[in-house]
Amino acid sequence: MSLEQLAADNDEGGLDAFYISFGDLMVILCVFLVMLLTISRIETGAFETVRSAMTGKTDNTLVALTDSLKEIIDGTPGVPGAVVHLDSDGVRVDLDTAVLFDQGRAIIKPEVLAAIEPVLSKILHTDYLVDIEGHTDDVPYYRIIDNETVTNWSLSGKRASSMIVHLGNLGFSADRLRVVGYAHTRPVIDVAGKRGAELEAARARNRRVSLLIR
Repeated sequence: MSLEQLAADNDEGGLDAFYISFGDLMVILCVFLVMLLTISRIETGAFETVRSAMTGKTDNTLVALTDSLKEIIDGTPGVPGAVVHLDSDGVRVDLDTAVLFDQGRAIIKPEVLAAIEPVLSKILHTDYLVDIEGHTDDVPYYRIIDNETVTNWSLSGKRASSMIVHLGNLGFSADRLRVVGYAHTRPVIDVAGKRGAELEAARARNRRVSLLIR
């Protein structure tokens, strides 16, 4: 083999090696990009749960906030009709609409405000955002109240809005709050196949105003 042929073979081999290395680099960059996108979509609740499990520390986390809210709700005098738990997307406090409102109405009962204030005050003194969600059961609702048409959708939204007004009065800044009415579309308990008392209990659980702290 001549020196010219050997030099040509070496040049081609070096070029192929460069292409292979460049291809590997592109794969690594793509994997890194996917990891960044995945991390950016991790919900706060899930992230803080994992962090607490790895570090053993829960101070100033949603995990600690969940425990504090449970103590208030389950303590004395407690908060009737309230349930709190940690989800992947944050701390969720469910408030029974039967306790908060008269049937078909969207004005919070005055006597209930004092009962839920310790919970709301605890949330106020954090930096988390709060989504206020209105939920109804699956029974179609249509009424004319004060010359306005009220449906499951409008009722859920008005009840959530009533809560957000109260939060504003307590000192929550508007940029921390978001309100949404889900009507019957996000039940806690699936009512399919249920009858009688079991069905009514499921529907009662599904009627709620949820505070999602995230």
